[in-house]
Amino acid sequence: MVDVDGLRRLWPANPDDPFHMRLAMANLAAIWPQFADRGARWLLLADVVEQPDQRADYQRAVPGAKIIIVRLDVPLDRVRARLRGRERDDSLDWHLHRSGELQQLMTDRGIGDIVVPVDDHGPEQVAELILTEVQRRDM
Repeated sequence: MVDVDGLRRLWPANPDDPFHMRLAMANLAAIWPQFADRGARWLLLADVVEQPDQRADYQRAVPGAKIIIVRLDVPLDRVRARLRGRERDDSLDWHLHRSGELQQLMTDRGIGDIVVPVDDHGPEQVAELILTEVQRRDM
């Protein structure tokens, strides 16, 4: 499991790549062979996918992989409650605004090969729902 935010953590932001997506994909491409050489068959990436064409970025970083994008459909009030417990000041304001924006973008753009409604499920239940759906679709 790789949290892509960790692969893009750099300050200051580049105006041409404000969320450091190119940096993240370069770092992913650099570390994936290490996982593969040690027998990894699956790679779970935690990331925000805003555009359908981001699939190609992942494909270039992990050649030969079958990319399955899973979108967790979390009620916005639940997302914002977690943000309030994690962020502060200007960062909180930005994330609160961005959370609604992202949710709308992903819905409007049809992001997600699989969309899992999280509702009140815990992490283990969400993982089971994802695995069940991947197996059902024989992905």
